[in-house]
Amino acid sequence: MKIILIGARADGQAHVALDTALAQGRHEVLGFLDDTPELAGSEVLGLPVLGPVAAAGEARDRGATGFHVAIGDGAARLVLGARLEAAGLEPVSLVHPTAWIAPSATVGRGVFVGALAVVSTGACVCDHALVPPTSFVSHHVVVEEGASLSPGARLAGRSRLGRAAFLGLGASVLPDRTVGPGAVVGAGALVTHDVADGTTVVGVPAKARPSPSDRP
Repeated sequence: MKIILIGARADGQAHVALDTALAQGRHEVLGFLDDTPELAGSEVLGLPVLGPVAAAGEARDRGATGFHVAIGDGAARLVLGARLEAAGLEPVSLVHPTAWIAPSATVGRGVFVGALAVVSTGACVCDHALVPPTSFVSHHVVVEEGASLSPGARLAGRSRLGRAAFLGLGASVLPDRTVGPGAVVGAGALVTHDVADGTTVVGVPAKARPSPSDRP
């Protein structure tokens, strides 16, 4: 399949996604779409920036049939994914060949699974979720749409990472715990209790970060 990558930051997820697509060897990457004006008409990582996201129809006319949203913001991935589907393109998952996905696991559309990541028995990784290198999704975990793990992050058995939630570098969630939609778990944090929707938690054990009005 001929695909385009959405997002063209050479120092960000775009580079990781391109390397993964090349390692996977299943798709031909035609180039990037990015709304950054300075990138228009340039090359990134040896591939052309074909235009803004609004140029998806033109990319389709050039032969693209699929896309992968290569940006870190989960909520934005969901919005852009819907826009690209409306333009007639199919979301494509990129899975590095060194990742392990259990036969009983489910991986949705537009998902990224990086090098040495694990998606274990009965787990479900939903559309446009991000499971980066060395992260661990244990048995019967649910990673909802647009949710993002960071390298080294771990979700223990039967836990849940909510829609567009974010799990920071090296953070861990204990079994049967839920991180609500839009919540953020800071780097190195240990989630021992459910995290409410939209809440930011940090520390060991993870606790809600106080707002400025709560501080002395």
